[in-house]
Amino acid sequence: MWVASPWEHVLKDTKPGDGEKVNLQCAANEYEIFRVIVSAGDKPLTNCRARVCDLVSENGAIPASNISLYRAHYIHIFEPSYRSTAPPGWYPDPLIPVVDPETGKVLAGAQYDAQPFDVPPNTNQQIWGEVYVPKGTSAGDYSGQLVVTSGGRRLAEVPIRLTVWDFELPDEIAMRSNFGSLGGVANYLKMNPTSEQFRPIWEAYILTLLQHRAIPSSLGGVWPDWSEEGGIDDTQSGQRLHEMVYEHHVNALRIPFRYRDNPPKCKAYLSDLANYLRQRGLLDIAYIYLKDEPNNAEDYQIVRDQAALIHEADPDIKCMCTEQTKTSNPEWGDLYGAVDIWCPLWGLWDQPTAQQRLQMGEELWSYTALCQGPDGTPWWQIDFPPLNFRAPFWISWHYSITGFLYWSSVYWNYEDVWNKPHFRDRYWGEGMLLYPGQPAGIKGPVVSIRLKLIREALEDYEYMNMAAKLPGGNEYVDQVVAQVATSFQDWSRQLTDYQRARQALAQFIQTSK
Repeated sequence: MWVASPWEHVLKDTKPGDGEKVNLQCAANEYEIFRVIVSAGDKPLTNCRARVCDLVSENGAIPASNISLYRAHYIHIFEPSYRSTAPPGWYPDPLIPVVDPETGKVLAGAQYDAQPFDVPPNTNQQIWGEVYVPKGTSAGDYSGQLVVTSGGRRLAEVPIRLTVWDFELPDEIAMRSNFGSLGGVANYLKMNPTSEQFRPIWEAYILTLLQHRAIPSSLGGVWPDWSEEGGIDDTQSGQRLHEMVYEHHVNALRIPFRYRDNPPKCKAYLSDLANYLRQRGLLDIAYIYLKDEPNNAEDYQIVRDQAALIHEADPDIKCMCTEQTKTSNPEWGDLYGAVDIWCPLWGLWDQPTAQQRLQMGEELWSYTALCQGPDGTPWWQIDFPPLNFRAPFWISWHYSITGFLYWSSVYWNYEDVWNKPHFRDRYWGEGMLLYPGQPAGIKGPVVSIRLKLIREALEDYEYMNMAAKLPGGNEYVDQVVAQVATSFQDWSRQLTDYQRARQALAQFIQTSK
């Protein structure tokens, strides 16, 4: 039994390390993840199970029910992703829950059960843990243990120590985002997307992403009906929209770009919808996604025409475009005045023009897709280093980027996506941060390790945002972040740098609040 950081690769055949204890630090209202590996020697281990106990301190306890356990499922990456220097091998990614996240019941009898599990000779099996520290938890040191048995025989006890800092993360989400539509889920499951049977499944996917501070563009019926005669009718949608924003803290609403083939009707619809959102104080978090990745003169003109139509309907509707702030080709003209939210690829970031757009009052987002850009860009395939999923949100702070887009979380293009989660045969995990939950016995999704890492990074961003609001905080946060990351190619590959920086932010928050 050994402990490894979540921020390093541990494959099925990685040699055991020397970590003996789980040491965690976090705020209240925060999740913290850890990993314990069971390694078999020359003989197999059979009928293995893991359990945790309460984490106890002199000021109280964090009950074991707040600690979720998962068994990692391995993907055979027989050929590394494009531009990856990692070796082929068996990489962990889907996290099979021990307990159904909806019912709280122990799962059993599915195609993939978390436990009991066997460990073949000379092989690793990973157990992932996730501690949620409730609001109001007293600061201090909490301790407990994880116990693993094999055939009823106790293999080992792994000590867990958690330091809870004297502050709590807000429910509100600092980083705006779009983690893609969930429309493909029904198609993959061969279900009617409008059926009552599919509704709770869709809801589970939405809420899972939101629990990870990730905003899907599909929010389950938040947009009102509209007609030219009657205008806006939110009888069926109004309460849903209110819940998503004020109870689930959605901070980015992708407006449906309807009736584009009928410009007068489109303008009338957008005008009414903008007024509806304005009256509810929501227009400032809404946007329309213009033509994706414009890449020639014709595409640039389409973007300008779309933006003109939208701004004629209401100049306060924001237009977002997945294009860099520096014009791709001067012969195509530019998009200045058309785009309100710029969303460049990490590898195409141009700081001088980005700063100019920021000074004009426009927003900066960023996105990643495939493995585009110069070497050193933190691409997001399964076999790239785990720190690739942390660095972009530190870089975002450095560049005053306040939003992030990932084109899909459920692009399941193979029947057996659990074992072949690759895009175009060369991009492992691309567009797939969630797995269909039915093989694990749940109706919602199974979460990937990568999404857990992304949430950790988004929580880092919350620390930056909290610290910056305190006296002298903005300058201090800038200094701390600059020691970790200064561009999408110049960022630390050392975990200890992020740990020290995060601890410095936590200390600043505690002493300055």
